[in-house]
Amino acid sequence: MSQIRVGLIGFGLSGKVFHAGLLKHHSAYVITTVSSSRPTDVHAVLPGARVVTTPEELIASEDVDLVINCSPNSHHFSLSALALESGKHVVIEKPFVNTSEEGHKLISIAEKSNRVLSVFHNRRWDGDFLTIAKLVREGKLGKIKHFESHFDRLRPKVRAERWREQAGEGSGIWFDLGAHLLDQTLQLFGEPDTISADIVLQRDGATTDDFFHVILQYGEMRAILQSSPFTDQTPRFQVFGDKGSFLKFGLDRQEDQLRSGLSPHDAAFGVDPASDVVTERGQYLKFYDELALAITMGKKTPVTAESALRVIELIELGFESSKQRRTLEVVKSK
Repeated sequence: MSQIRVGLIGFGLSGKVFHAGLLKHHSAYVITTVSSSRPTDVHAVLPGARVVTTPEELIASEDVDLVINCSPNSHHFSLSALALESGKHVVIEKPFVNTSEEGHKLISIAEKSNRVLSVFHNRRWDGDFLTIAKLVREGKLGKIKHFESHFDRLRPKVRAERWREQAGEGSGIWFDLGAHLLDQTLQLFGEPDTISADIVLQRDGATTDDFFHVILQYGEMRAILQSSPFTDQTPRFQVFGDKGSFLKFGLDRQEDQLRSGLSPHDAAFGVDPASDVVTERGQYLKFYDELALAITMGKKTPVTAESALRVIELIELGFESSKQRRTLEVVKSK
C-alpha cells in the first residue's frame, strides 16, 4: 500500500507538536506539503516537506491526499469545505467548527465528495481517560454518582498576542478546553439530560471567556466540567461510584513528550509512572492508525464528524445556558 500523502495547514503547537510529531513516526503517512509563514521552522522538523505560503495552494496540490487543518478556528469551516470539494480527505483540529450549522454543512459536503472527515479529539486517547473508561466499563467503581473533569491552568495574565485569547469567532476557553472535556464526558456517559453553565471572563483585560463551570445532569448523576486560569492544583479527574472512587492529578504526559521530541514508539511514551494507580498507556498514535484504515479500507473514522458535531451543539447550548443563567434541557440526538 502506498503512503497517504499529507498536507498540513499551520505549523504552530498543533501542527508542529501533535500532528507532525506523530505522523513522522507513522509508516502509513508522509507529510509532503506544509502551509506556513515559517519555512525554516518547518524544515527543521520536516526537511523533505515542501512549504507553501497559503492553505489554498496546499489544497490545490496534486501530491496531497489528506489535509490536516490546524488553522485558527475561524478558518476551520471554509478551508475544510474547500479541501473536501477538491477531493481531499480532511482532519480538523478540535473544535470541529464554530457553529452547528457549519458542522452539518461540512458533513454533507464530505458525504457528497465521498471523502473521509474526522476531528482530532486526541484526548480520547489520554492514559488517565482510558483508565477511567476501563473502570467504568468493567464496573469497578460501581454505579457512577459524581464525575469531575478539570482542565485548570495557572495563567492569571492575559496573553493578548494569542488568537485564542482575543475576542472573535471560536475563541475562548469554552471552545478550546471545553471541547475536550465535553467530548470525553460524552464518550463515557452519552448525552446528558440537562446542562447548566457559568462561562465568564475573570482575568483583568480579558476579551473572551477564560473560566467555565458546567454541570451536566444524568439522572441522579452529576458531571462537573471546569477550567480556571487561577490554579493548577486541582485533580484532573474525580470519579465517585457506589463501590469506589478514582482521583487523578496532573495532565496526560503525551503532549510534553511530543514537545521534547520523544517518539511515540518509545517504551516510555504515554506511560505515567507518577500515578498512584496503574494507568493505561496513552495512545495518540492510535488516532492515525484508525484513520489510515478509514481512508484505505473504508473502516470507521477514529472520531466521527457526527460525534464532534454533538460537542459543538453542547458548546452552543452551554453559552445559551450561561447567558440565560438557567439550566437548559438537552434535546437528544436521533
